[in-house]
Amino acid sequence: MFAETVIHAGGTTHGHATEAHAVRLLRTAIRRGYTVTPTRDGGASITWTARRLIAPGGIATAARSITLTPDTPAGVLTEGIRADLAAVDQATAALPLLQGGRLAIRAGLCLVGPAATSRLYGRRLVTEERGRVRLTLVAHLALLATRDASSPTVAAFFRAELTEQPA
Repeated sequence: MFAETVIHAGGTTHGHATEAHAVRLLRTAIRRGYTVTPTRDGGASITWTARRLIAPGGIATAARSITLTPDTPAGVLTEGIRADLAAVDQATAALPLLQGGRLAIRAGLCLVGPAATSRLYGRRLVTEERGRVRLTLVAHLALLATRDASSPTVAAFFRAELTEQPA
């Protein structure tokens, strides 16, 4: 879940957004050419300039933005955590398993141990979906932010997902 802050013509609105809604907002922003900036806490800021016609034949511009702040921040992504997230993300099928009675993640040939798995789940950087482990949007955005990703890099990250979606 994310806290959503929208700055619009009528002022500021605060609300909540699910991961699915946040992904939809990011895809729409990228498709429209807005600036998308990931934050280190796993959120994102979407900014654009709204334009409207005013009499007589002028154009008024105003800054607009949507800020997504995760309910559980990603925290500091150490080298070890980034390596574990990369292993889970790159695996064809990352699967949860029990190792010594504790939950671990099998990501291809890599094994994310129980302690690291507990940290990833506790910080909500991974989740299970249909029996497989995947990175959450918070994890993806935090990873992009640690690489100081620009808006074109963020757009390239979501590009494959955009082309798979019906128009």
